[in-house]
Amino acid sequence: MPTAPCYRLALDLGSTSLGWAVFRLNAEHEPTAIIRSGVRIFSDGRNPKDGGSLAVTRRAARAMRRRRDRLLRRKARMMSKLIEHGFFPADSSARKTLEQLNPYQLRATGLDTALSPAEFARALFHLNQRRGFQSNRKTDRKDNDSGALKQAIGTLRAQIQTSGCRTVGEWFWKDRMQQRPEGVAGQGVRARYRETPYLTEEGKKRIDKRYDLYVERAMVAQEFDALWEAQTAFNPTQFNEEARTDLRDTLLHQRDLRPVRPGRCTLLPDEERAPLALPSTQRFRIYQEVNNLRLLSDLREEPLTLVQRDKIVAMLEARAKVSFDQMRKALELSGATKFNLEDAKRKELKGDAAAAALGKKALFGPAWGSFDATLQDEIVWHLITEESEERLVDWLQEQTGIDEARAQAIANTSLPDGYGRLSRKALARILPCLRDPDEQGRPRTYDKAVQAAGFAHHSDLGFDFEHANDEVDCIGERTIASTGEIKPVYAFKQLPYYGRALQRHVAFAKSDPKNEEERYGKIANPTVHIGLNQVRTVVNALVRRYGRPTEVVIELARDLKQSREQKQEAQRKQAENQKRNDRIRSAIAQALDIAEVRVRTADIQKWILWEELSFDAADRRCPYSGVQISVSMLLSERVEIEHILPFSKTLDDSLNNRTVSLREANRIKGNRTPWEARADFEAQGWAYDGILQRAERMPLRKRFRFAEDGYARWLGEDKDFLARALNDTRYLSRVAAEYLRLICPGSATRVIPGQMTALLRAKFGLNDVLGLNGEKNRNDHRHHAVDACVIGVTDQGLMQRFAQANAQARTSGLTRLVEEMPEPWPTYREHVERAVNHIWVSHKPDHGYEGAMMEETSYGIRRDGSIRQRKKADGSAGREITNLIRVAESTQPSRHGVDAEGKPLPYKGYVGGSNYCLEITVNDKGKWEGQVISTFEAYFIAAQFVRDGCSQIQAQNKLRYFPTGQNGKPLAMRLVIGDCVCLDLDNYEQVLRVVKINGNNGQVFMAPVNEANVDARNTDKQDSFAYISKYAGSMQKAKARQVTISPIGELRDPGFQG
Repeated sequence: MPTAPCYRLALDLGSTSLGWAVFRLNAEHEPTAIIRSGVRIFSDGRNPKDGGSLAVTRRAARAMRRRRDRLLRRKARMMSKLIEHGFFPADSSARKTLEQLNPYQLRATGLDTALSPAEFARALFHLNQRRGFQSNRKTDRKDNDSGALKQAIGTLRAQIQTSGCRTVGEWFWKDRMQQRPEGVAGQGVRARYRETPYLTEEGKKRIDKRYDLYVERAMVAQEFDALWEAQTAFNPTQFNEEARTDLRDTLLHQRDLRPVRPGRCTLLPDEERAPLALPSTQRFRIYQEVNNLRLLSDLREEPLTLVQRDKIVAMLEARAKVSFDQMRKALELSGATKFNLEDAKRKELKGDAAAAALGKKALFGPAWGSFDATLQDEIVWHLITEESEERLVDWLQEQTGIDEARAQAIANTSLPDGYGRLSRKALARILPCLRDPDEQGRPRTYDKAVQAAGFAHHSDLGFDFEHANDEVDCIGERTIASTGEIKPVYAFKQLPYYGRALQRHVAFAKSDPKNEEERYGKIANPTVHIGLNQVRTVVNALVRRYGRPTEVVIELARDLKQSREQKQEAQRKQAENQKRNDRIRSAIAQALDIAEVRVRTADIQKWILWEELSFDAADRRCPYSGVQISVSMLLSERVEIEHILPFSKTLDDSLNNRTVSLREANRIKGNRTPWEARADFEAQGWAYDGILQRAERMPLRKRFRFAEDGYARWLGEDKDFLARALNDTRYLSRVAAEYLRLICPGSATRVIPGQMTALLRAKFGLNDVLGLNGEKNRNDHRHHAVDACVIGVTDQGLMQRFAQANAQARTSGLTRLVEEMPEPWPTYREHVERAVNHIWVSHKPDHGYEGAMMEETSYGIRRDGSIRQRKKADGSAGREITNLIRVAESTQPSRHGVDAEGKPLPYKGYVGGSNYCLEITVNDKGKWEGQVISTFEAYFIAAQFVRDGCSQIQAQNKLRYFPTGQNGKPLAMRLVIGDCVCLDLDNYEQVLRVVKINGNNGQVFMAPVNEANVDARNTDKQDSFAYISKYAGSMQKAKARQVTISPIGELRDPGFQG
């Protein structure tokens, strides 16, 4: 049996893409060849209109359907029980006649006079349809309307009491329904929600949100009891206890809310995470953050003393937030002293939100601070978990001795939602360690507190979850850092579902799971969830093809790590940067008297760095010599861009590590830090203290680099600059690395920062591989594979050579980075070009029929079949409506009329939401014909399969793979958006992806599988790209056949079948 190759797997994971490359390794584990490369494209699980999760939209629609279904089931159950107990007649026509009775009148008169069983049933059935609002604290806190609901309920209760009515039904009849001389115009019996704008006395705009009236479930329960008691006196045989219990349960039954299970504790995976509002969680966050605070003064960084730490903690525990200015004042520090967490965007630290809320005068007041930590946690735990407001109020009074009014106010207090990362048990162990000082008497950081609390160091946390013995291989041994114990090292043969391995990062597991996702839970971010699943799909396919990789290197795109709000913030920042660049480009063009298009990018970067020297344009000086830099000097060769900390020692080419200086000063500094070059600077009369003073005017992230310990602080805890440059330590990067270490344990898996890939891709000259004049071609999906080809060679040996080349360039007097990078091996570029040119881009198709059956807008249909449409503001008609899904009311045919055959006429309709597929069938003459199956039709077809005994999965497979079309004719192919076809076009075979299907005429629009951003480019008149469109007949002439591309880019072409 041949030995599996020793190879390195490189992955470039983005929000909708996964580029990969397989590298052959030699005996020294150096890459020597690219075996294969590929790209997988998939959806990010978000709505393209607003960036929100698609699951949210589906969940809202599903909730509406479920509420409707529950109402119908409750009505059916009540009908059945009323018939069973002899209240309703069994004959439907007899029940129909009871609809003429006024239920409100029956509900009022039934309190004093006898009702027939049928009359009582009519009243109760009506009550069952409008059984009122039942408060639930856990949901009410998240409901913006809950305050308006409670206000309306309180108003109604007061009105009932004032009127002297005994029940809400009696009040409805006497106050709203019964005819009186003064009338009841404008007063209805249904809940109407209104939002009325108004101005406050201060002239501020506000909106008054209220309901005209709202019935509470308790009012309905009280009315049922009153009616039953009154009728029992008249007919005790009919109104017996068994019937009462059965009917009351049917009327008032409320299913328990399904609890949302939090994720697993980071340190104790068997425990659930604690709520964010819990005082212990708030305290943990405060100590964790304050223990990491550092004071920055004279470009030096010092930790807080315990006294300083405790003073800030006390402030944060008493307030919702504390500004850095307030901290400076409390610690009696000068305004020049900054905190390491302070920047232009962050002016404060968050305090204890629970204490700030519950410590208010109207709630617990000063008494909150006198409660011990255990009682505080229990109070907040009850506030979060208790569903019954009545039980909560009683508990608060009993435990804390407050009065009912104050307990009621506390019960309605808003607290932070969500969960932290640690459980209550873990918090109890770590908090004391965070409070206590470390061995040097300084505040203890989180990583040291973890070890002090007896938890294993992060590096010791291997995979620790249930798995079968045949899922793993023993590949060696390791020594546990914290104990010295030697343990075997196991690796999974293939990646399992990520939720099994990352239990401390997932949530939403279900008690009755149907699949792995429901059993173990998932990461809430839909983009990350889909991305990790696609990593599993591709990696496992590669493992089956090449065996388990020896090493894995992965880069995660920045947008994959961002939440929706973070993406919006990034887009806003990009827009601001664009405006800044446009402003600077215009200023440079004016200064040089040239056209804006001739302004160089290097000059724009110079100007940005020049502005960072000082807010005062008249005081922008060379950081080293102190010579003032004018605009004319800046745009000349006298001023250069230079790296504060040498690039050869940091590989940091960010703006934070760059500034502008005189060419002469740059030559003197050379390949050294400012501190290392201080003697030569002072020989020129440039005092080091002056350099530090000028650095103080620069952005915070730039200043420390000029200090004596600037390089050490830049390194942080990394041993050397290569370790830092080659490791991305952000949270989601760690999650991805933890997952991939299941197949490549320990240091064999690493995550690299994205900036290194961008830098090296340009230095290798790989931007030209896909041909776009030296710039990255983002209109070709294969650029992700090019990135993977760079990621795979980004190791310590390569970076060492790059650093040495740049150091040599500075030694030789060059001021710029080396233009070309030494290639990893002589034929590297040829290998990249060959691998990329042989890629079939794999797109993940969505073969499910679930989706919006129709648009949300309903259109009225007249009896003549025409459609009612509102005219636009300009008087023109609305859009042309075709393919309308018409709805009739079969149970009441006379309501909207019937046609000539006696069938109910449709009275409303919806425009079809989307198309499921195009079925291409073969007619009797051997010609291809196309028929579009809409999503609406697909639902009905699948439902029929289910009625015939199929499961949901079987129905979906049958819908997808049924051998004949819906017209009963032989099937040539069934195309869903995302499917691939191969066509002979001008004697040249092309593999295309289905992008769009026209529901009116069956026209199919396609694009080559490697083309990206196709929709925008197709509508852009300046772009030469255009869709390829075909009908069924023309596809037959082009010898079309459906092909598949596996997740790792293997093309399967069955050939044209005729």
